[in-house]
Amino acid sequence: MKIVDRAIKHILKLDLQARLVVGFVIATCLTGFVATIIGIWTINRSTIDEVQNRVRQDINTAKLIYNNTLERIATLVQFTAQGPDLCETMLKPDTMRMENLRHLIRKDPGTMLQNENILLDMVTVVNSRGNVLYRAANPAAKGDTLLQDPVVRACIEKKSPQSSTELIPIASILRENPQLAERTHIRIKKTPLSFETEEKELSHALVMRVAYPIIDEQRNFLGVLVGGLLLNKDYTIVDKIRNTVYQGEKYNDRDMGVATIFQGGVRIATNVMTKENRRATGTTLSKEVYDRVILEGRDWVGRAFVVDDWYITTYTPIHDMNNNLVGILYVGILEAKYRDIKWKTIWMNLGIIGIGMIIAFIISLKLGNTIITRIRMLKEAAEAIAAGNLGCKLSPDKISGFDMLDEAFNYMSSCLKDRDEKLHNAHQQLARTEKLTALGEMAAGVAHEINNPMGGILLYSSLILEDIPEDSPVRGNVQKIIYQTNRCRGIVQNLLDFARTPTGDMLPLQINNVIMTSLNLVKDQSMFHGIEIETQLDEKLPEVVGDRSRLEEVFLNLYINAADAMKGKGKLTIKTMPGANHSVKILVSDTGKGIDKEHLAHIFEPFFTTKAPGQGTGLGLSITYGIISKHNGVIDAESEPGKGTTFIISLPSYMGKYSEIDEDIFYS
Repeated sequence: MKIVDRAIKHILKLDLQARLVVGFVIATCLTGFVATIIGIWTINRSTIDEVQNRVRQDINTAKLIYNNTLERIATLVQFTAQGPDLCETMLKPDTMRMENLRHLIRKDPGTMLQNENILLDMVTVVNSRGNVLYRAANPAAKGDTLLQDPVVRACIEKKSPQSSTELIPIASILRENPQLAERTHIRIKKTPLSFETEEKELSHALVMRVAYPIIDEQRNFLGVLVGGLLLNKDYTIVDKIRNTVYQGEKYNDRDMGVATIFQGGVRIATNVMTKENRRATGTTLSKEVYDRVILEGRDWVGRAFVVDDWYITTYTPIHDMNNNLVGILYVGILEAKYRDIKWKTIWMNLGIIGIGMIIAFIISLKLGNTIITRIRMLKEAAEAIAAGNLGCKLSPDKISGFDMLDEAFNYMSSCLKDRDEKLHNAHQQLARTEKLTALGEMAAGVAHEINNPMGGILLYSSLILEDIPEDSPVRGNVQKIIYQTNRCRGIVQNLLDFARTPTGDMLPLQINNVIMTSLNLVKDQSMFHGIEIETQLDEKLPEVVGDRSRLEEVFLNLYINAADAMKGKGKLTIKTMPGANHSVKILVSDTGKGIDKEHLAHIFEPFFTTKAPGQGTGLGLSITYGIISKHNGVIDAESEPGKGTTFIISLPSYMGKYSEIDEDIFYS
C-alpha cells in the first residue's frame, strides 16, 4: 500500500500533459489485463465444457463397442450351442467329436476377428451338473466343476443364456487355456498421484463370459456351452474405440484420444503410452478418480492425471452379474492441445497489449499537446473577461473536439453580459409580487363591499318577484336575476371565508360542509376544467370538533395537489364515511401519476418535494399533517405509481366532550 501511495503522489506532482500520458497508459494496461483474464477464463470455460460434452458422447460410443463385443461372443456361443452336432455329441459323450470346437480359439491375442467371425480365448462344454466334459484350448483338463462360475451356475439354474464381465482367478483361466499365462501376468506399477502404495501382481483377470444352454429337440437340458474372452492385455477393444471415436487424430506425435479397460483400478488394456512409448499396462488410477469411481461407484467426468499427463476424461464402472464393480471403461482427450491454445491466446493478448500501450503513448502525447494549447487559449479569454471585455468569445474548434467547451465558455460570457438585465427583471418581479399582495387585500375589501349591494339586489328582486303574476314572461327573467345574485354572493362569501384570518374557534361542525365549501372555491378554476369531480358524502355522519378555516386549508391543499398530479386531466373522488372508534373517515383520491415507494414514507416531512425547483416548497403536506394531528386525527397516504394516490383522513367525532382537543397545543 505504501508503494501505491508513493506512486499516486508522484503522479499527482507531474504536469497536466505528463499526467494525461500516464493516465492513458495505465488505462490501456488495465483494459488489456482485464481482457486477458476474461479471455483466459472464457477459453477455459468454453473449451472444458465442449471437451467434457464430447467425452460424455465418446463414453457412450465406447460402451456400445464394448457391449457389442459381448453380444457377438454371445451370438457365436449361441450359434455353436444350437448346432445339431453338439447335441448329438452330448447324447453320446465323445470328446473326439468335440475337437471341431478348437477352431473357435484364437491363436493371436491381437486378432479377435477371422473372416468377420469373432474368436475366443476359452471354449468349454459342461454337462447339466456343471462338470467339465471338454475344454477346447486344454482338452486334457476335464472332470472338474464350473459351478463356482456365476455365469455358468446361473445358466444351469435358469436354463437360459447368461453373459457378463467377470473377475476369474488366474488359476482357473490357465486351466481353461494355458497359453494365456503371459497375458495374465500383470504387475501393478506405481505412478504419480496413484492410489496404490505398493507393487504386486494381479491374482485375478477380467473375462467376458457367456454361457448358453444345450437343449435337444425334445427340449431336454443336456448341458452348457461356455465361451470367454480374456480382456487382460487384449488391445483390440480399446484400439477399436480409439480408431472409431478419434479416428487416429494426433497432437505432437501423441494420440489425441485414448481408451482403457481397468480391472479394479489397474489398467489391463490401454492405448495410453508411457514415456518409453509402451502401453501403460499395470499402471493405476489417480487417488481422486479411484475414490470417486471405485469406492463411490459413480461416473467421473473431468480433468484427471493419466500416467504422465493431464486428460479430459470420462470413467464409467463395469459391473459383473451380481452388480459388483469389477472394472472401469475409460476414454480421454489429451489436454495439452487446449492448454497450448490457452497459452497462445495469453501471449497474443500480451502482444496486443504491448502494441496498444505504444499506440496509446503516441496518441496521449498528441492529445496532451492539443489539450494544453486549448487550455492556454481559455486562460487568455478568461483574463480578457475579468478585465471587463464581456464580448470576448472563442471561435469553435470542431477539429480538436473542444467545440462543446468553446460553446460553454461563450455561453458563460453571454450570461455574464446579461446579468444586469436579469437582476433588473428580478426587481420588477418583486415589485409585481408586492402589487399582487396588495391587490389580494384590496380584492377582499372589494368583495366585502360588493356583498352589501348584492344583498340589496337580492331583496328588491325578491319583492318584485312577489308582485309579478305567475303567468308573466317577466317572472322568469327576475328569477334568473335572483339565481345569479345568489351565485355571486356565494362566490364572494367563499372568498371572504378563505381570506378571513383563522379565529382559532374549535366548534362542532359538519365535515361535509367544510369539504363542499373548499371544493366550491376551486372547482371552477382553469386547472380543474378537465377534471371529473365525484363526491360520495355520507349525510348521516356525526359532527366533528375543529377549526373550520384550518380544515378548509387542509382540503384545499389536497385538491390542488391532486390537480397538479393529474395535469388537468383525470378524476378526483371525495368520499366520507363513518370510521372506527367513533371517528369520521375522509378519502381524497386522484388518478394522477402516483408516488414512488421510496418517496411515500417522506411526503409529510417539511421541505420534502418531488416538484421541480421553484414549483413548490415542500411545506403543504407537512402543514396538512400538523393540522390533522392537532385535531387529534390521523392522515395517511396510499399510492401506486401510474394509478394515482389516495389520502385517508380520520377525525374523532363530536361526543359532547370538547375538552378532548387541547386548544393550547393546537395554537401554540
